[in-house]
Amino acid sequence: MENCIVRINESLDSFSKQEKKVARYILDHQQEVSEMTITELARKCKSSTATIVRFCTIIGFKGYRDFIKSFYHDVASGVSADENIYELDNKNPNDLSIKQTIEVVSRLNIESLSNTLKIVNEDCIERAVSAIDKSCRVCLYALSGSIVVAEDAVFKFERLGIDCKLYNTPHSQILSTSILKPECVAIFISYSGETKEIIDAAEIATSRGVTTISITKYGENPLKKVCNINIQHSSIGKGLRTMSTRSRIVQQNIVDILYVALAQRRGDYLKRYYELFDYAPQTEKKNGKK
Repeated sequence: MENCIVRINESLDSFSKQEKKVARYILDHQQEVSEMTITELARKCKSSTATIVRFCTIIGFKGYRDFIKSFYHDVASGVSADENIYELDNKNPNDLSIKQTIEVVSRLNIESLSNTLKIVNEDCIERAVSAIDKSCRVCLYALSGSIVVAEDAVFKFERLGIDCKLYNTPHSQILSTSILKPECVAIFISYSGETKEIIDAAEIATSRGVTTISITKYGENPLKKVCNINIQHSSIGKGLRTMSTRSRIVQQNIVDILYVALAQRRGDYLKRYYELFDYAPQTEKKNGKK
């Protein structure tokens, strides 16, 4: 699994102070680091080998050897994250002209989807699709801006014959998870993965043997630790988050991926859906009505 540089940038908020020091050194000295041993890297960034190993596992590698092999491939191939995109994300929107706003928002939206493509875990998508497909009911949990995404997921999943419901208040979330059956699937959508009410509901659902799925930004977060399956997307958007819709865009992208993958398995339900809503117009046409 490549794209080390993207994953390091995406995980910066998840690192401890020491791990962040390692990350910054690697990003600033990519060519040199690609040829370093773990001991050399530890000495250069004034850290310990244990910290570096922990850093490697956080971004999804088995250890330093696994990491440096992929990192060397990225550097040798010229594969690199657009470093300026993360700086661009932290711009003050009040300082932007209309022309700059168009460029900044569009670039960040495009990059957030592009980086999600690089880091999304195929196995997690496969497991989530299988669990949803086999479930007796799918319950979605979201608050604030994520509610729009969850509503769209309900609309799409119901097209495929999936019994689906959204819970979008803390009270209803706690009540519903307390009576879920193990055959159900619970999907928790939270950009940060740190919303207390969502985490509380996820803990209850997981304790009841329910298959729990989280959709969050890339990196370590409390919700990820609670859920069985974790689908993560780009974290680009944290800087201008209140001024744009990037968190919704990357979350929506995940929902669309799940929907299309499920449609491939539940084609008969999708066919029934289109027949159902095409039926009335066709009947009227046959009867000579316009």
